[in-house]
Amino acid sequence: MNIGIFAVDPGGKTGVAWGIFDPGAPRGVRESLRNKLRAGSDTIQGDERHQISQIANSWMEFYNLCVRQGQLPPQNVWLVVENFIYTGASYSGKSAAISTSLIWGLEGYRMGRRDEWLKHKRGKSYFPQMYLQLAADAHQFGTDELLKDTGLWIPGREHERSAWRHVATFLNRYMIQKRAA
Repeated sequence: MNIGIFAVDPGGKTGVAWGIFDPGAPRGVRESLRNKLRAGSDTIQGDERHQISQIANSWMEFYNLCVRQGQLPPQNVWLVVENFIYTGASYSGKSAAISTSLIWGLEGYRMGRRDEWLKHKRGKSYFPQMYLQLAADAHQFGTDELLKDTGLWIPGREHERSAWRHVATFLNRYMIQKRAA
């Protein structure tokens, strides 16, 4: 069964990429990436509040597309976000804080939407867990060559390419885990 993946590379310019993929593709990740469905990417700019709202709305549109139109089970739609881990000697300034702000602002925005749904609809809801992934892992697996070979190389759109690297890396891990199960 297909899975939906929405990936976010948060920062001053945030890259987002999304698509529906076949994790059972006989020729593996490359085939699945080449044959993606409902795929796209974008670069989101602005202050934290603007970006959080834009990312949350894009995520919700994709989630609804997957579940309502694509008939995917909710647990087959994944939100993948590049994790920002502070490792330097000084953590200061807007450039250092924006990634963390976006990650947790997005999570708070999603939680608020879920709570409002439950409050007013009094029905079930499914809340996909945010999967945090390291930038180093995405760059190690999602190489320039992989992106070019699968049609995901977007000239001049570095942040969108980074988001595609996260899609590819998550898809690869998902496929490995499914084969092992």
